[in-house]
Amino acid sequence: MKLPEHERAAHREAFRAMSIPQKAEYIFAYYKLPLVLLLIAIVALGSVAKYFLTYKNAVLYAAYANVTLTDEQDSDLFDGFLDSIGVNQRKNEVYRYRDLYLVEVDDTVDHQYSYASRIKTLAAIDAEELDIVLMSKAAYDLLSNSGYLMDLEKVISDNPSLLPVRADLVQNVVVLEDNRVEVELNEADTYEAVTEDAFNALDVTEVLTSENDLTGTVYLGIIGNSPRLDAVVSFITYLYSL
Repeated sequence: MKLPEHERAAHREAFRAMSIPQKAEYIFAYYKLPLVLLLIAIVALGSVAKYFLTYKNAVLYAAYANVTLTDEQDSDLFDGFLDSIGVNQRKNEVYRYRDLYLVEVDDTVDHQYSYASRIKTLAAIDAEELDIVLMSKAAYDLLSNSGYLMDLEKVISDNPSLLPVRADLVQNVVVLEDNRVEVELNEADTYEAVTEDAFNALDVTEVLTSENDLTGTVYLGIIGNSPRLDAVVSFITYLYSL
């Protein structure tokens, strides 16, 4: 109900006579709900604005598994790729999963970190947010045995631009079926597995070393469920042009 003018005038006079803390308490007491709603709206709008200002489209998802590159090497490899395909780096990126240690190779990587790296990798694969992996031999063995890597012979045959990379194809074992769970549960005494060999990685050591002075063997594999195969092919073509 609208107050008479003389009562509204009295309220205004009383408000003017209040101290600053009293005014703040009065405003909070009578306008608490609108203020809270306004604050929520401001935070929500700020979050939306930040998302649209900072969001980048992932042209490609890449991971380092038991392999490390310096920031400069990383930029040369992946930012250079974005330049080569002519995309705006303020709006696009190659998303990198760095410092994944899928295999415990020495005392510098503990079991918990290795386990967390594996969970992160599996989650990325399940979400179809991992396309290529640069990996050590131990990490390559793990991913190959688990069946996560794409057979590259078909990829090369379907993409003539990749024919020059055939010489770097490497073969590894893929486990099709095994009784590992039974062995771990002591329900079987002997580990048995059905396996096959597949050409599912490239030995890119020399390709990378020519530019990045890496040490150790480095393999490149494509994740089997990658939905960005065209971008992967473009990246490998760029890599071999360095």
